[in-house]
Amino acid sequence: MSSATDRPPRILLVEDNPADAEWVCEWLEECKAGFRIEHAGRLSEAAARLAGSGADLVLLDLMLPDSGGLDTFLEVRRRAPASAVVVLSGLQDEALALRAVQAGAQDYLVKGRTPPEILVRSLRYALERQRSGERLRAGPGGPLRSAGKLIAVLGAKGGVGATTVAANLAAALARRTSVIAAELEGMGAGLAECFRIQAGGDSLWESERPDEVELGRRLWKLPSGLRVLLGPRSGPAPAEVTPEQAEAVLERLIWMADRVVLDLPPRASAANCAAIRRADSVVLVIEREPAAVAAGRRMLAFLRGACRVQGLVRLAVVNRVSFACPMPLNEIERELELAVSAVIPPNPDLCLQARKTGAPLVYFQPESPVAAALLELAGKLEEEALAARQTA
Repeated sequence: MSSATDRPPRILLVEDNPADAEWVCEWLEECKAGFRIEHAGRLSEAAARLAGSGADLVLLDLMLPDSGGLDTFLEVRRRAPASAVVVLSGLQDEALALRAVQAGAQDYLVKGRTPPEILVRSLRYALERQRSGERLRAGPGGPLRSAGKLIAVLGAKGGVGATTVAANLAAALARRTSVIAAELEGMGAGLAECFRIQAGGDSLWESERPDEVELGRRLWKLPSGLRVLLGPRSGPAPAEVTPEQAEAVLERLIWMADRVVLDLPPRASAANCAAIRRADSVVLVIEREPAAVAAGRRMLAFLRGACRVQGLVRLAVVNRVSFACPMPLNEIERELELAVSAVIPPNPDLCLQARKTGAPLVYFQPESPVAAALLELAGKLEEEALAARQTA
């Protein structure tokens, strides 16, 4: 008897438009992807097929003759919880497709705008992510658990204090749930310095198939219960993490904790894009001065364009020093077309004292205005995560 990995993956294409269905089938055949494809034009037909032969992956148009919107995805998820789902979207439906990703879809693709190789790659990654998740959920005899939430933090440019924000968010969330703080790059004043960790050696970020047991061993366990995964730091110029490596490590981390807070370098890189597209929330950190706001505008273009992130971005304004003429918040919001979610007041002396002790501000002096603002931001993110879970 052959195993599931010995046979071609079964793809159920749910699409009522014959031209769009033909486009998908022709491109998959052209790429010789090795998928076994079935087609359904209505949700009722798809439900019957899922109840019968099932599917490894459902490629789903959300707007069907007998169902429309997010309800289409939720019904497919209810009928096929073990199947990966990739949403097909028109340009006018991208916001809806993003909501489906937030509710549990692996990815979304825009009809007519996705090259064949990207289509195949997305389907293969979705299948692998679903299989990895099922293996981790089942565990060695353990109970099933749902995936954790990923919060990505990145600065509009270097030196704005994004790592400090990430470390404090992780520490604040660790008070109420299991949290892993991770960084994609370990050079400079990273998480090791924030928590006074004596770092050394290589990192599992360079592996495309990290072993879960070894990954657990690489996590630094702090007295607070927070666990920390440091980024690559061996040598003067460690190899850059690839998108595949970033996805592989993150997929395992989100099954090991309820929340993963990821500190990203301030670059429009392919690895950053892969991580951000997996995130449930993105915190963009800027300062109240024109250069940081201009950098924030460029970073938002990257997030909204290449990363296809729309409603997930939260803006944190950090005042590391007192500016003589700080930009007004309403002007920043107008420039970036994004509401400010948190304003972190300046207190460089307190930040330096906390860093010397290896304790984040939310532990070192929780009653301070700086810590209070960080705790409030963590609370907002947690409320959003709980609301998303209830909606799903």
